[in-house]
Amino acid sequence: MDGDNGRLLKNAWYVCAWDREIGSEPLQRWICGEPMVFWRRRDGSAAALADRCPHRDAPLSLGRVVGDDIQCGYHGLVFDADGRCVAVPGEDRVPEGACTRSYPVVERWGWVFVWTGDPARADPALVPDYHWKGDPGWAGKGETLHVRAHYGLLRDNLLDLTHAHYVHRQTLATDGVIEFPIETDFDGESLRVVRDMRGIAPSPFFARIGRFAGKVDHRQEIVYTPPGNIVIKLRVAGAAEGDNRAVGMRVLNALTPETAKTTHYFWSLLRDVELDDAELTQWAFQANKDTFDEDVAVIEPQQRMIDTAPEPARPIRWSVDKGVTQAHRWIGRLLAEEAAG
Repeated sequence: MDGDNGRLLKNAWYVCAWDREIGSEPLQRWICGEPMVFWRRRDGSAAALADRCPHRDAPLSLGRVVGDDIQCGYHGLVFDADGRCVAVPGEDRVPEGACTRSYPVVERWGWVFVWTGDPARADPALVPDYHWKGDPGWAGKGETLHVRAHYGLLRDNLLDLTHAHYVHRQTLATDGVIEFPIETDFDGESLRVVRDMRGIAPSPFFARIGRFAGKVDHRQEIVYTPPGNIVIKLRVAGAAEGDNRAVGMRVLNALTPETAKTTHYFWSLLRDVELDDAELTQWAFQANKDTFDEDVAVIEPQQRMIDTAPEPARPIRWSVDKGVTQAHRWIGRLLAEEAAG
């Protein structure tokens, strides 16, 4: 995580919640080290404010939603979705400066995104692309993990899938991830890490999903956009002549810093075959969840080692790290630009 060095990019869209999590009751969630409160207005639109009442810093999330506004549960001050105090009990006038910060919010594909930086730069066109979640040609499900580690460690894990041979022996393990090299491509808008594995034995996961018995051709394409958005595009097809079976998968990963050392990990696993098979959906979901739990079992101790190291780590690099190295350079440059104003 040397590209981030524990820092967090603020001028970015982050997934803050599944759309079903935000309703008529206040929801508190910490994003990039800041407490936020979310709720829905009467028209169904989501609102987000800093979760601090400017009166005495009580969390607004301990209050209640009143119409389109939120009322502090400590002394009853009412704030609209723009953060303006619009009512103070027992007062005819609102005190000068009675306001709290509001955050731009966008909803797409079942996820809610919040902009944590300069609101003037909150362009909805910059919301990361997870359109497969709303595409009827794909089926699956996902959830949120809470991980006690900097989001960069999770990003690096996803950009280098060679670890699957060692960490995921019962699910994704295949010799191909260490035998076939990766290629990277960076166009200034996204970073791609590609590995084509030809004529390999299918992993246990794809042997079940695609019912593959013989050799397969397995393509991995990892697409990264900062700060923590990663789409893993997988295609596995029968390698034998005349074998027309093929499975496409999308692993959607939205890594949202809770703090500099904890992460909200939003993910979905989607497939393009047997879309109506609810049993297969649940099996694939659980298999992927088990796989991510195996990742967390490595990454959380990794964070502890970083925290207790006698001096800053200087990671060694080799060919499998090409994507990670490019991502670090990119995020480091963005952090430097943001710090320069």
